[in-house]
Order: sequence, then structure tokens, then C-alpha cells
Amino acid sequence: MTEPPPDHSTGVPTPDPTQRSSMTLTPHAPSTIRPRVPLLDNTRPDDDNARGETDRRYEEPLRDHRRTLLIADDDPVVLYRLKTQLSDSFRIVGLVASATEAIALAQEHQPDVALVDVEMPGGGGRVAVPGIVGCSPKTRIVMLSADEVHHVVLELLSAGAVAYVRKGVAADQLAETLAQALRVDR
Repeated sequence: MTEPPPDHSTGVPTPDPTQRSSMTLTPHAPSTIRPRVPLLDNTRPDDDNARGETDRRYEEPLRDHRRTLLIADDDPVVLYRLKTQLSDSFRIVGLVASATEAIALAQEHQPDVALVDVEMPGGGGRVAVPGIVGCSPKTRIVMLSADEVHHVVLELLSAGAVAYVRKGVAADQLAETLAQALRVDR
């Protein structure tokens, strides 16, 4: 039987699989290994907790304390851009493309704030604003549009929206407008 050629990529000869290895593995002492993630049974395998008691730090799941945001716009590029721009500041609970979907998700998730396009299927902001106010009264609504038609803006503000921004506004300005909307009392 011929011996396989040495593995030149690592500089270490390839071991012969027909021979036994004289190498033994030594396990690390349990007290030197600390888990980086919580264990499923809420115990830590170390000598501080040898009896298997529950470690209180691992009981509660991590919570996302950011304010929740629903984004409604029928343009998928705009939806993606808004999600990307705002996901550091808000926990996004829904991306929808119509007024009826916006109302349904607002009812389900009760978001802190909703960013709603004025013109989209299902009636746009004219349907979405009163629908969201009706099913999720604590949700603050910020209207988003490419056009700024004065009578439409006034109509939506009187229906329950708290602010209006134009599409294309800088991400930091949009995040600030949404944060200010959360402080508005209706």
C-alpha cells in the first residue's frame, strides 16, 4: 500500500488512516468555558451554579425597546429605502402597499407611529388615516407624499394625521419628524 503524498498546503504530512493516532484530546475544565449565549434550560454550567439553579439574567428574552413603526407605500423601492433608513431608529412592524393593509396591520400591531403614503391603492391616506385612528387610536400618523396639495394636507391633518413630509427628505430629518410625532397629543 502506498502512503498518500504530504499535504503541501499546510506543511503537515497527511496522516495514514490505517494507523492509530497517538494524539489524545484533553477536555477543558468546565469552569474555564463560559457560554456566550443563554442556555435553553436557563442554567449555567459553572462552579458558581453547580446545583443547576436558574440564573435570573437568562430568564427574560431580550426585548427591543425601540418605538414601533408601520410603513405604508405602494412603491417597493420607497418601502425598501424607508425600511433601510429607519430600522436603526424604529422597530418596523409592517411594510404594506395599500390603505386596507395598513389598517389591518395597525389593528394587529398597534404601532407607535405609522408613515403613510397619500396616494396608494385602497384609497390612500384618505382611507388609511381615519381607519388607523379608528382601530389604533394611540398610533401617530405621519403622511408621506411626492406632492404637496394644500387641501389634501389639511384634510389628512383634520382626519388624524399629525405631520406631513415630502418623499426624498433626508433620513435623519424623517426620523426626527417621526420622533416628534410621538410627542404630539391629539
